[in-house]
Amino acid sequence: MELLTAVLLLTLLGLVCADPSGVIRGKIIIPSTMNHSSTVLTLHTAHGDLIRTFVGRDGSFVLSDVPSGVHLLQPFHLLLIFPEIRVEINRKGTLVRASLSHNRHLVLHSPLVIRPAGEAQYYEKRKPFDVWSFVKSPYGIMIVISVFAIVVFPRMKMDPEDYKELQEQMRGASNGQAEGGQVAGQRQQAARLRDR
Repeated sequence: MELLTAVLLLTLLGLVCADPSGVIRGKIIIPSTMNHSSTVLTLHTAHGDLIRTFVGRDGSFVLSDVPSGVHLLQPFHLLLIFPEIRVEINRKGTLVRASLSHNRHLVLHSPLVIRPAGEAQYYEKRKPFDVWSFVKSPYGIMIVISVFAIVVFPRMKMDPEDYKELQEQMRGASNGQAEGGQVAGQRQQAARLRDR
């Protein structure tokens, strides 16, 4: 019996002396036009566990049963971006240090006050119409070359002698086509007469 009570006392003593779990308290501050309905805090523990909690209406939160070690606290809101916070809990279960994960020199005091880093933008804003970018596009270049060919080429001056020579060649070519067409027509009529 004495042995059993000694074992029970040692077991209870071991439970009491075991690493107590820590508590992280704080407040998330967001603009007054938004509410905390979609704000969630996730603590990634050093052991690979996830501890989640929701935020109250006033932005306050409490993470309980946090084991000792170095952990990563990630606030999430649909419309805002928050920085990740590196949290160190000692063996007694108290918050030793809290700092931003990207800037460990910036230490946060307990209770934590977390502010958003900016607004989340899920869509890329459409660029306004720009005339110069349209002109530089392939369609714009085709339009510019076409307008240049239609407007500028006819107005280009030719040497008068070259112009007369070109006109004579054009007349000769059109006369040759007409004569060639007449000869072909006469041959077809002669072939029809023979066939009769």
